[in-house]
Amino acid sequence: MYEIMIVDDHTHLVDSLAIGLPWDDMGISAVHKAYSAEEALELLQYRQVDILVTDIQMQGMTGLELVSEVNAKWSNIRSVILTGYDEFQYAKQALRQGVFDYLLKPVANEELERTLRKLIADIQAHGERMVGEQKLFRLFKEGLPKLREGLLRDLLVGTRIPRTVVEEKTRLYELPFPWGYPIALISLRLEEKDESRDVYASSLMEYAVANIADEVLAGEFAVWHGKDRHDYLIFLVRPLPAASEEKEPRDAVEHHVRMIQQHINRFLKIKVSAVLSDWGEFPAALPALHQSTIAAYTDVIGDQTDSFLYAVQETYLQEIRPLTELYAPPTLLQLIEIEQWNAFEQKLNRIFEELDSHGIKSREYVYETYASLLQAYSYFVHKKGRCLPEVFGQNAKMSMRMEAGWSVAALRDWSYRRLSELKAYSDKQSDHFRSNLMEQIYEFVRHHLKDVTLQSVADHVHLHPVYVSNLFKSESGENFSGYVLRQRMESALYLLKTKDMKINQIALEIGYQKPQYFIKLFKTHFGITPHEYKNSM
Repeated sequence: MYEIMIVDDHTHLVDSLAIGLPWDDMGISAVHKAYSAEEALELLQYRQVDILVTDIQMQGMTGLELVSEVNAKWSNIRSVILTGYDEFQYAKQALRQGVFDYLLKPVANEELERTLRKLIADIQAHGERMVGEQKLFRLFKEGLPKLREGLLRDLLVGTRIPRTVVEEKTRLYELPFPWGYPIALISLRLEEKDESRDVYASSLMEYAVANIADEVLAGEFAVWHGKDRHDYLIFLVRPLPAASEEKEPRDAVEHHVRMIQQHINRFLKIKVSAVLSDWGEFPAALPALHQSTIAAYTDVIGDQTDSFLYAVQETYLQEIRPLTELYAPPTLLQLIEIEQWNAFEQKLNRIFEELDSHGIKSREYVYETYASLLQAYSYFVHKKGRCLPEVFGQNAKMSMRMEAGWSVAALRDWSYRRLSELKAYSDKQSDHFRSNLMEQIYEFVRHHLKDVTLQSVADHVHLHPVYVSNLFKSESGENFSGYVLRQRMESALYLLKTKDMKINQIALEIGYQKPQYFIKLFKTHFGITPHEYKNSM
């Protein structure tokens, strides 16, 4: 989708064009309006405009001067000129500025639409030439290792990814791991960490280890490797149809893993411990298989080096096992930090579904979940610079305390009530912030009406101009430039009524260097010129 800006000092023409064409159908997502070249240049600093449609003859800077400025600052913007002057000199200047087309007023909407569609097609063709298929394919190939590792990490920690997305990504990343097929995990831990080795040397060592493993496993197993969040090298393996049937898959993998250890020790002169998981279905079993390999290192291997161990998954399928959803990314802390309330509530739903579906009645699980929620809720309150009583009331200590003998149902009720209170507090704070910010903006405009700009306001409130512009529009219902114009016109009216000042003095007082431009704006706004208004008093 593209964005367009229409510039003309005839406001009715700008407004008419802004609503008169089928912009969505043309591929235009946003239509920006400016009533002078100067206003256009200011707005262009904060808008991602692709196409500029401008009149030539305007008060102040002309359309051709505007196009020249735009070409110097934003070479990607393409321009179309509208003019009532059918003169060769104008057309020649427009062509010299690289204008796409030169249309005579009055221009029919259909003619402008045809021109813009041709221009959009030209922009698209240019973009396709810039990012040709071969170049994109090369860049994609170069990024494949990172893309594969990122997907593997997400699956290892149990990130919820729809089946269609997993299948599409494995196909796109050229990973032969169909949904539901049997897989096992090999986890390698490099034992000798050389503190003097820099990041580049360490990366080369890991690459060499992965290359050895890939070569040893090739032919009998499909392999997908990466690093987990603990920096273990993980190899996901799936038996290939052509693999030898003389050995059981588990025995075959063990044979290959021991060979990998030997090759690494012989050629790289380092020791490596290896843990082989049980078998499971892709991708559902990945988190449990991965956890079993981690537990094998922490519970059995410890500080031993050059070890090999089976991680028997059955020990993790007992009645007592770790909660999954509570720790699966995105975590409660991650969601509440960025105030993703809907996602937080959906995660709560999944947490309690897990507690319910497995018939978990142990109070330990209830307490574990409560502790995680209390941590997240407290973190949010403290991040806002508040204490719990300021958000949950004077009975905060009682309302945040876990009652003895709480059931899953009681914890659920407590969790959602506290969440509702936090959301209400957040909404109240957001409303207060916006209201306070608007007051600051209004006050700044009142005191700096002569030279106020969107950038100066944004600098004053320490925010980005685009955010200020969008906030002002949503809170006040009018554009910032329109508000400033209205305030200047009302100030001009007051000065005409109460002060014995010349028109050019009033123009300068409210921020217009050219009296002619001020007179034109005043007449557009009030229907009469400043002279006519003053004479009527």
